[in-house]
Amino acid sequence: MTTPPNTPVDGPFRITVEPIPAGVTLDVEAFVAHVVSGVVETLLTDRYADRLDALHEQRPRDPHLIERSSDLPFESLVADLVAEVSTRMPVYGMQALRLAARIEQLAAPAVAGLRAAEGGAAA
Repeated sequence: MTTPPNTPVDGPFRITVEPIPAGVTLDVEAFVAHVVSGVVETLLTDRYADRLDALHEQRPRDPHLIERSSDLPFESLVADLVAEVSTRMPVYGMQALRLAARIEQLAAPAVAGLRAAEGGAAA
């Protein structure tokens, strides 16, 4: 079976590469679904239940109060949950080479355009 050119990585997390004017986009929906699943599973444990409840009961905060992000319940919970789940997406063997080739193929025209614009501006 041949891998479609815009999907150089088909597992364990499918990556689709599409061109945009300034480079490429990587669609990592399967990876994000995996991460969200891990976050939801973590939230359903007793370890985070009290913090989740506290967010629901949160009272309006003073808009003039300067707080560090680690002091903010939502931001602190997000940071802790990110630390709980994997943020690395494996790309194996030939898939890594196909991904690199597809990114290079799609990004080359954008890079050439940027180089031309920089050369024109310098002249």
